Amino acid sequence: MDLDTLRTVLIITLSITVTVLAARRFKRWVLQRHLPAVLHAEVLALDVMYHPARLRVVVKVPGPQRIHTRLLDTAHARVHQWDDAELPPGTHAMDRELPALPDGDHVLEVSTATQRTFRTFRLRSA
Repeated sequence: MDLDTLRTVLIITLSITVTVLAARRFKRWVLQRHLPAVLHAEVLALDVMYHPARLRVVVKVPGPQRIHTRLLDTAHARVHQWDDAELPPGTHAMDRELPALPDGDHVLEVSTATQRTFRTFRLRSA
């Protein structure tokens, strides 16, 4: 085998290796950045209801999970915590009674063992 043939084989092999590595890296980047996380609870809706004041949270759960719900102020300090809910797969509506709160913005935290979701809502009593 002469040196020209060896050089040609090495150039072709190097270009194929670089192409394969670039394709793998691009696939990993797409999977990490642009696909939703699997097996996480999703908050579909959050409604404030009055008389008595309560929150109606609609959650979609892909598998059986324990859902924790907490009420936070706008600085994310805990104000109130409700009992945990064991939910089977599917879409569920949870009603959460609100404690006596001043009017204004508040934050609802919905969390599982692997994630935390925050939703801001406005409470107006008048």
